[in-house]
Amino acid sequence: MSSNQILNSNTTSLIYFWSKSCPSCHANMLHLQKLRDEYGPKGLEVVSVHRPMGEFDLDEAKVLEVAKELGITEKLIFDNDHSIGDELKVDAWPTYFLFDKDGKVRRHAKGQFGVKMIEQALIRFFDEGDESEVWGKEKSPYVAESFAMSFVP
Repeated sequence: MSSNQILNSNTTSLIYFWSKSCPSCHANMLHLQKLRDEYGPKGLEVVSVHRPMGEFDLDEAKVLEVAKELGITEKLIFDNDHSIGDELKVDAWPTYFLFDKDGKVRRHAKGQFGVKMIEQALIRFFDEGDESEVWGKEKSPYVAESFAMSFVP
């Protein structure tokens, strides 16, 4: 993967935006980890994007501490300048995007209950094999492009 791409090609991906100072983000993390652990082996790539809520969230060392405490083991990207989130029109914490293998956003959810909505799409796609129901026929207003970002090894 090059340093200017979020998504691996030919992979269904879940990208979620969170912040170390977001209580709902912390509360949803166990549920999100369950989804990662269940669907990762079935082909789901999960990417964590830390989008700071303010200057108090910019210390990457502290973000890494919190990420470790929360059990974030997937790829972690820092969106300190909000460029990734702005491109995807992120306006809340947490926010979740489910991308198809072609890099198109097919499901988008946000807020405290967003992870449950994403879970339903993952169940339909991975467990029930109902890709048409999950992806639908409508084009999403969101487009996955290449983004400049900072990767954490």
